[in-house]
Amino acid sequence: MPDKEKENENLIPIRFHFYSIKFTPFKESSDLKSNDILFKVITYVSQQLQNGNGYLVDRYNNRKGTERREIFMNNAIIMLKEKRMRCSMALLRGGKQPMLKPADSFNLVPLDKANGSIVEQTHFFIDYSVTPAIICLEFNNNGPRISDIEYYFRNVSNKERLAKATEATIFMDNTIDKTLASLHNVLNFEMKLQPQKVAQMDNDLKGYISGISTMGNKLKPKFIKVEALFQSPGSKVKSVELNKDANNMILNFLRKFKGRPFNIDCFEHFEVKYEDKEGVENLFSLLKGKREVVKDIDLQAIRKTSEWYEIIKDDFDQFIQDLGQ
Repeated sequence: MPDKEKENENLIPIRFHFYSIKFTPFKESSDLKSNDILFKVITYVSQQLQNGNGYLVDRYNNRKGTERREIFMNNAIIMLKEKRMRCSMALLRGGKQPMLKPADSFNLVPLDKANGSIVEQTHFFIDYSVTPAIICLEFNNNGPRISDIEYYFRNVSNKERLAKATEATIFMDNTIDKTLASLHNVLNFEMKLQPQKVAQMDNDLKGYISGISTMGNKLKPKFIKVEALFQSPGSKVKSVELNKDANNMILNFLRKFKGRPFNIDCFEHFEVKYEDKEGVENLFSLLKGKREVVKDIDLQAIRKTSEWYEIIKDDFDQFIQDLGQ
């Protein structure tokens, strides 16, 4: 097989999504702007790493019966000239003892944890030439997500008495805004999630699907899928009745997804079929509406955060340029 074909076999499509990040300062830090606080947070982490200390946080520290979610930044490089930051965050893998498959056998052997822990790493890059700063984040289904990064930044900024709150907002292809503006009547919706993730949502969203959490505690399924139909499938006769409660629920979810995107991480699937104000049927799919760049990457050949940055740099430049237009 030609070398070029072998190279193509190793390429994996990796998605990158975009978020803005804002910090709300404490009263005693009110002279600091959001990007100033971000700079101080990354500087603090960078100094910790240079001193060989690092800074580890358990995101679920106060949640009983929940597996630990220990995260730490293992890369924090400030590029002063470019007004960019190259970062990566690691998630310690907990739970069951990991197993390894030897190259010459199909027998699984336990990994000796004496030499360290298994981690999942997510790369992300920050542009602070604009306000608020913009995060370009690798999507790693098994690794840290934007909710972890936001929590970590908030934890550091709280500890250093810099900011009392953080807010990450996802960039969508106008899907959420369009749906919020045009939704007239929900025809059906479908959602899929892990029951234990209900506890991670904002409280006003939990009330809609608290039954999922109860069922999860009793039956312990890996996922629960919910489908609600407000008209008969295949029916040519549409209901003229407004599904007010369903409309309010979906609108509430959409507002939360837009303003507090950590709620998005709770869902494996979220799709709504609705009728707009012109009577036209539309489909909103949460996980397909994110603004994204897809790059084919050979994960075996790329190791350094700087190499990850070079892959996405031109697209990140274009995204920042488009913001100013």
